[in-house]
Amino acid sequence: MKNLGIFILMILCFACNVCAQTDESLVIEQTAQIIAVDPQGNIYAVNNASLYKYAPNGTLLYSYTQNLDGNITSIDVDNPLKIMLFYRDAGTILFLNDKLSPIGDAIDLFAKGLTTINLATYSTKNQIILYDEANTDLIILDFYFNEKERIHYNFNDFNPVILKDINEQKIYMQDQQNGIYFFDSFGTYDKSIAILSGFPVQVSKDVIFFVKNNQLYSYNYLNLEAHTLTDLPEETQQVLVYQNKIILSNGKIISINKLK
Repeated sequence: MKNLGIFILMILCFACNVCAQTDESLVIEQTAQIIAVDPQGNIYAVNNASLYKYAPNGTLLYSYTQNLDGNITSIDVDNPLKIMLFYRDAGTILFLNDKLSPIGDAIDLFAKGLTTINLATYSTKNQIILYDEANTDLIILDFYFNEKERIHYNFNDFNPVILKDINEQKIYMQDQQNGIYFFDSFGTYDKSIAILSGFPVQVSKDVIFFVKNNQLYSYNYLNLEAHTLTDLPEETQQVLVYQNKIILSNGKIISINKLK
């Protein structure tokens, strides 16, 4: 009973810290190591080997669990009809439909000789983009999962933790010690921006959302404008921005709030 009381108090504190800055707040009690939001505003939570999909109002819609390949390393939900799951330890990629049911068989990267892939994402051009940490190569697979491009990089001390496609036009990788690196859709290096954050950054069109010193910032890297958006609770572990909403996770609960 004592532990339950502490957990309830933690939920209330986490929600209230954000409510003080917003008009509305919705709390989902969901353990998650990763959260994501798709273009329709649906929220996804990864808890080890399980994926949960919630409607924008917090209603649980679907779930998916597959333990054979270990824990889910990352997800890509930019196309909510073709969600990509990456299992790094097993070297597999699996696609799910909007009801979180598998689309075909899993892709075995190890069988293709891709044994040191640590990052993966999906482009809505039906391409899979991979980063090979051992060889420092960016690899693009086509619709049939054949290698289309392989670009080798020689960056010093480059250790990216995030790889994402932006509207089929750009690719970015986040190195928490060096900043954000931008590439064109073919993987050719464009530029880097020295935004350092221990949190995963979110790039939406021309705006980078990032966390520093418990504050959420936006930075337009085209017109070089930066804004402080809101203070964050100290226990925050991940932040997402969707339209006028901010979605926070502290690992135990997900809070959806209106962003002023």
